[in-house]
Amino acid sequence: MREKQFVFWLIALLVVVVLNLPVPATLAVRAGLRDNVAPFQNTMSLVIHQVSLLFSRVGRTAEVLREKQELQVELAELRSRLRRLEQFESENQTLRRQLGFAILSPRRLLLCEVVARGDMSGWWQTLRLNKGADDGVTVGMAVIGIDGLIGRTAAVAKRSCDVLLITDPSCKVACKLVRNGAFGIMQGAGVSMGGRVSLEMLASARPCELDYVSTEHTLQPRDVVHTSGLGGVFPEGLPVGRVGAVRLDSSGLYQQASIIPSADLSTLRYAFVVIQ
Repeated sequence: MREKQFVFWLIALLVVVVLNLPVPATLAVRAGLRDNVAPFQNTMSLVIHQVSLLFSRVGRTAEVLREKQELQVELAELRSRLRRLEQFESENQTLRRQLGFAILSPRRLLLCEVVARGDMSGWWQTLRLNKGADDGVTVGMAVIGIDGLIGRTAAVAKRSCDVLLITDPSCKVACKLVRNGAFGIMQGAGVSMGGRVSLEMLASARPCELDYVSTEHTLQPRDVVHTSGLGGVFPEGLPVGRVGAVRLDSSGLYQQASIIPSADLSTLRYAFVVIQ
């Protein structure tokens, strides 16, 4: 206890002495104190500066991360908009081609959109269009695309109709060759999966078959085939396809040929019903 009192009174005495020193002496003491404390002040200043820089960098890093996330979200939105614009442009170009075809056609055509195809057992047999009886569609009308014949209307509702495709075995078309006027009957051949119709959507359609072509006319690969107008179902002059392989019927009385359709039936988006 006495030691603590002694230290206290000693410190108090030193303070009194320092406060009562002459001015030159006080300045010298203060200068000495500054010189002794200066290294510690420099060290503390450097530490504080480095800590400040660290916190500044941490804050800047968090800000950069936020900005990066915002830019990534904005980039994703812009890419999505670009894809939509590209899709719209593609749709517009397709529609312009379709409308241009309709304007140039000598027939009255009704532009329709394909809204559905046959189920798993009818992908190459039927498709459904978004126009029907309210638009003047009736059963038995020819349906074409900008590249050629697609089929005929088989069932009609008020605002939709079902189309029997030319690849269906029950669809028959009276045809003639443009080169020499030879007549024949074309019929769909279904799909190329050996009767496994359950996977028809994954298969490709066989070329159609042209029968009953007279042996008096020559058939050549790539001959152009149009509708003949006979039978009253399909108007004359509609493009059908081109001749593929040619062969003689087993009876030897007429010729047969495979016909590759002009229209790409696998990617149909739009079609025209021939009203007149």
